[in-house]
This record gives sequence, structure tokens and C-alpha cells, in this order.
Amino acid sequence: MRYGFFDESAKEYVIERPDTPAPWANYLGSPEYGAIISNNAGGYSFAKSGANGRILRYVFNQFDQPGRYIYLRDDESGDYWSLSWQPVGKDLSTYKNVVRHGTAYSKFETEYADIRSDVMYYVPLDATHEVWYTKVTNTSDKPRQLTLTGYAEFTNDCNYEQDQVNLQYTLFITRTYFMGNRIKQVANEFVKKDAAVNGSVAQSKFLGLAGADISSYCGDKEAFLGAYHGYGNPVGVEKGDLGNALNFNANGCGALSTKITLAPGESKSVAFIVGMKEDPEA
Repeated sequence: MRYGFFDESAKEYVIERPDTPAPWANYLGSPEYGAIISNNAGGYSFAKSGANGRILRYVFNQFDQPGRYIYLRDDESGDYWSLSWQPVGKDLSTYKNVVRHGTAYSKFETEYADIRSDVMYYVPLDATHEVWYTKVTNTSDKPRQLTLTGYAEFTNDCNYEQDQVNLQYTLFITRTYFMGNRIKQVANEFVKKDAAVNGSVAQSKFLGLAGADISSYCGDKEAFLGAYHGYGNPVGVEKGDLGNALNFNANGCGALSTKITLAPGESKSVAFIVGMKEDPEA
């Protein structure tokens, strides 16, 4: 294969070239929580039902977006990249990325601009949430000031078909909140627990950050991306500040940034967490 090989000792498929001809996906999950992740971090998550419990939005086939995106920005130079090759898509002559698809986990190893990152995506055993465990290391001989940002795009409706096509309804049922260590998205906020609207009940999804203080946040997809921008060049990442915007009756998202200072050779680790839980458990 020109793109990778089976590592029999580690029981992993190793993708050495991220520019595969199509998304190469892996399964994450437990009996109660499932997820699909591609070699460029595209994919979706769901609670209990892939059809009716969808948490993260995803468009299939070659498009392979959006996904579980983690961005790094060098605050001195303003340069930024993603810890999966896409969506930023840096030149592969200077950007090195290896993906290891294992049994119920995927590891992304990236080197760019004298920064190494290691991300492991997994669902803890018997848990009903997912973890993006992220380690960043300064391999240069000078201190580095970085902004680390995690992004997840929530569905407006847990039924994936309704989320894609029933926009006259789904765009008027959602709201996001900043809860100190997480962005929470609520759909059908005013529906009673035992009632349903269009077959949908109240749902609470979240993207949280553990291990560091949040420097800025965003809960509005349009504000995060910016006009005429996409996942590869979101204005919140370009600026190094997400603007603290929230969503009411439009497309919500979860985006959290933290500032990292690394001495030469130093590493720091954080974890982004995604799930569909009410406040006490979240």
C-alpha cells in the first residue's frame, strides 16, 4: 500500500499518508455510545441509536466533514494548523501526520513547525461519552506561545435525517450556553421531559475541556467559521480568540480555546470531552 500498512504487533492499521483516496474510518464506542472517525478526524457520534441519537453532524463520502477538529496556533507568528491533516491541509512537505487505527481507538501523531502533537480519540470502557486526549510538545529550542482549540459541530435534531433536511424546524429549536468548563447545546429546551415535538425530546449535548483553563469559547457555528470561511480557515482560530459568541435559534457548535506556554522540550496534556448528558453528569 502507498498509504499505510498493518502493524501486526500493535494490532493497528497505520496510515502514513493522510491524503488517502477516500476517508478511511474506524469505529469507537461502547454498547451505549458509538462513533465513527476517519483518518482526517471526520465523523459522527451517537448515543444508543445512530439514526435517532446523533450528537455530532457529519456529511458522508468524499466530503468527510465536519469532525472532531483540534487546531493549534502559534501566537507569535500567527500560523495555525490542525492536528489531523484536514481540515487545514498544510503542505505535506512540511507537515507530517501518522494515524493509527486500533481496536476502539484512533491515534493521531503530528509534527509541524517544531511542535509535536499526539491525540488519542476513544470512548472509555462502559462509558457514554468520548475523549480526545491531546498532548502537545515543544521540540524547538525556544519557548512557544500556543492557542489550542477544540471544535465539535452538534446536530440540531438527534434524528440525522431531520437534522439535514428539516431546516425550517431545526433552526429554531436550539440554544448554546457557556458553563465554565464546557459549551452546552440544548435542543427543544422548552419541551417537557415526557413530551415530544416532531418526535424529538429535549436534549443536552456538550463539549468540555479538562486539564486547562478556557481562554475563549464559541457556541455559534457561523461566528466560529466567519463569513466566506470554512473549517480549514475559521476566523476564531485565525485570530486566536473565539469571541465568546453563543447561539440562539441557529446552528450551534462547541468550540473551546486554551493558551499554552511551552519551554523547550516541555509537554502539556488536556482532554476534550463530548457527550449527551444533563448538567450534573456533564
